[in-house]
Amino acid sequence: MNNDYYKTLEIPKTATQEEIQKAYRKLARKHHPDMNQNDPNGAKEKFQKIQEAFDILGNPEKRKIYDQFGVSPDQMGSGGGQGPFQWSFGGGSPSGGAFHGNHFSFENLDDLIKMFGSGGGLGGGFRNNQTSDEFFNAGSSRRPIRGSDLERDLLIPFVMSIEGGKIDMKIRRPTGHSETVTVTIPAGISNGKKIRLSGLGNPGQYGGKAGNLLITVSVEEHPFFKRKDQHLYVKIPVTLKEAVFGAKIDIPTPKGKVTLTIPPGSSSDTKLRVRGCGIVTKEEIGDLFAELSIILPKKWTPAEKELLQKITSEPAEPVRNELHWN
Repeated sequence: MNNDYYKTLEIPKTATQEEIQKAYRKLARKHHPDMNQNDPNGAKEKFQKIQEAFDILGNPEKRKIYDQFGVSPDQMGSGGGQGPFQWSFGGGSPSGGAFHGNHFSFENLDDLIKMFGSGGGLGGGFRNNQTSDEFFNAGSSRRPIRGSDLERDLLIPFVMSIEGGKIDMKIRRPTGHSETVTVTIPAGISNGKKIRLSGLGNPGQYGGKAGNLLITVSVEEHPFFKRKDQHLYVKIPVTLKEAVFGAKIDIPTPKGKVTLTIPPGSSSDTKLRVRGCGIVTKEEIGDLFAELSIILPKKWTPAEKELLQKITSEPAEPVRNELHWN
């Protein structure tokens, strides 16, 4: 054989069409030029061989011809076989052809078609009165093949993952050229989720549909806000005075600024719940949990220190009674 297509796709000759497609998808992804940036030329050559092998083995009619003659239908059409036997035309052979050792002789190509159309070599897949043009047109008819999916990663800002929006990303095609695709980010998408863009993957063959573009989303961290499920968590700095006497303060949320009421006598780590200000999706509305963090001044006046000493000299209740090892 000129090319061992079975070896190229790493499958046995008994492989089913489903196994052929599975092997093709696996190898096409593995040897795709975009997946082998260190050796794009070598990957491109390997990728093309895989495509050629699948073009033959993925087509049942072409596969029959290849299995019988050891060459593709296109190579047969050139008039000179290069497989385990040869054939020739115009040698004055009787109608229907003659076989001598490993050599076929036919008066013309139509005689060869008639011979195999009767069930000799192709399992009766063609009409006895089929002409050579009809034969090779049928042999080269191609089943539409869907393009493979293209997978890419996309890093988006934390705020966009909560509010949604649009972002542009560059996609490098197998041909080497790049194009810009605008991706719509749904509100509330979480880290690791996938976005499917239909028809923006690799192009199909022989009229087949293009594959899809599958985008795995990664979310940048926020300097203050954290996410857990559908809820948001944020630490809110407050002064000692605000914690002792209580206060009303404005804090930022995905819905804009909201007023948070701090109860008098609040301690650090006190969590206050702001309903409906978390992640909002079609299925669920989350909440915002504000955790207070008391910030003490770095410098104190003598009067402030004296006042603080009076307040803290005799605590009203022990603060570490609950602390224990086991």
